[in-house]
Amino acid sequence: MTIAHIVLVRVDDRLIHGQVMAVWSKALRFNRIVIADDGLATDPFISKVLRLAAPPGIEVLTSDVTAAAGCLCEEAKPGVCTLVLVKSPKAALRLLELGVQFKELNVGGMGAGPGRKPLYKNISAGREDLDAFRAIIGKGVSVIVRIVPEDRPVDLSNAIARG
Repeated sequence: MTIAHIVLVRVDDRLIHGQVMAVWSKALRFNRIVIADDGLATDPFISKVLRLAAPPGIEVLTSDVTAAAGCLCEEAKPGVCTLVLVKSPKAALRLLELGVQFKELNVGGMGAGPGRKPLYKNISAGREDLDAFRAIIGKGVSVIVRIVPEDRPVDLSNAIARG
């Protein structure tokens, strides 16, 4: 069995926004976005807003992390290319633990806030985020920053180790 064709797994606390839609969708030609977020799964209004934010032709599925993992571990459907969005590295780690396979985690936006320290440029992380990143790296997944496809990927493993 071949699992879902995942073209990118990205941590971005903004989820769907102009950069994702305008740049990444053209570069990767995905036609499905799976948003794995336990809080979002219980908010039908925000889920609807996110579905409306996607351009025509891109299906948006919002669900809790467990259901998203089930969807992503299903047999690949011909012609379906998937972008996976999570708000936090903790959700990405849970996807891995639930059997979703990916070798690279792209870190987009992770804003500053109380208890969070700058990790790289405008990306900030708290203690739980750093612990999740370390566990993800421990599972053999590269954690990188690549804001847009044209950027050279920046490995975050040293910054995470120092954090």
